[in-house]
Amino acid sequence: MSAIVGRMHIVASPAVQPSKEPTNTRFTLGDYIADVLLDERHHAKVFHWIVQRVGSPSIIFWGQEYGYEDACSEAQAYLESLVRKDGLKQA
Repeated sequence: MSAIVGRMHIVASPAVQPSKEPTNTRFTLGDYIADVLLDERHHAKVFHWIVQRVGSPSIIFWGQEYGYEDACSEAQAYLESLVRKDGLKQA
């Protein structure tokens, strides 16, 4: 499943069940990607969100949330801040 929201491209896990939260999701915006990944190794669900530049193995930022929606929101906000910062540098 794939959708375009504004300029951000969202790609959901191919194994997404309609009644379950996705186990991984990727957002792309500008030159950056953010992956939201479910970590079920702990008693409580933890969703990690990892931001990288496209084509780079380096992690720019890594956060975690207890809810899927919160992790997606934080990842998207961070991507938007990076793109805004890049725009200011180019102006």
